[in-house]
Formats: sequence, C-alpha cells, structure tokens
Amino acid sequence: MFKKTLIGLGALLLATNVLAEVNVTVHNTSRYDIELTSKEVEVSTYAPDPALTIDAGQRDLFQTYSLFPTVATIVDLEYTFTDSYSAPDCHFRFVVLKDARTGAFLPQPIIAENEGGSYRDRAVCSGTVDGFNLDTGRATVTFKMDRRKF
Repeated sequence: MFKKTLIGLGALLLATNVLAEVNVTVHNTSRYDIELTSKEVEVSTYAPDPALTIDAGQRDLFQTYSLFPTVATIVDLEYTFTDSYSAPDCHFRFVVLKDARTGAFLPQPIIAENEGGSYRDRAVCSGTVDGFNLDTGRATVTFKMDRRKF
C-alpha cells in the first residue's frame, strides 16, 4: 500500500510540473529571404534556437518552453525581409496561460501583425493553432509570412 502511495504521489508531482511546450513552424511563403530580428527570452526558451534566416519558400521548426511553466508560455518573434532596409516585417505572438483555479491551460488568440514597409510593399502575416491540449498545454502553431509588392 505504501509503495502504491509513493508511485501515485510521484505521478502527481510530475503532472503538476508539466512544461507547456509549443511546437512552432515558421513558414516563409514569399520569394524573399527573411531574418529573425527579435525573440522573447525573459519568459521562454527555445530548442533548438530559431534560425536566424529562412530562405524563400522554406520553413523553420523549433519548440518553445516556458521558464515559468505554472504561469505562462510566450512565443514572441519578429521577422523582416532581408532585401531592403525599409522592408516590411511581421510580429508574431502566441500566449498560453495556466488557469490557477482549474489547472487547465488556456490558449490566447494568435497575434500576427505586419509592420513597417510602405503602401507599395506590405508583409502578409498569419498564424494558426494546429493543435492544443488543455491538460498539458502542448500546442502546435504555424506562422506564415508572405509579401505583397505593387
């Protein structure tokens, strides 16, 4: 009986310390290369680190883990096109919060904003949640970056 209690207690401790993992895919659907200009590092860690540049038509895959798994996991990335100093950029943000009352993980809507550029050169940014587990906080998200030049 004592042995079963210890095994059950160990499983409970492991379950409460689950790291909310976010599998991230950044897909460059444009004909231009993009580069990572900033990433959030105070609350999250990345494994492997996001690629500094993503070639045209290519994608990058990595995981994001929270440094504070009982509070939140934040994926916050900014990419810009490499061909011009005034090229537009995309700012992607996805947050997973843990509800202290129920213990469930709650995904927040993805924010995908285009910034910079001009009226003739715009970034097209989008993000989707491809999968999410309320109990573990594990999520799969895809961020897409394209460009419209007139």
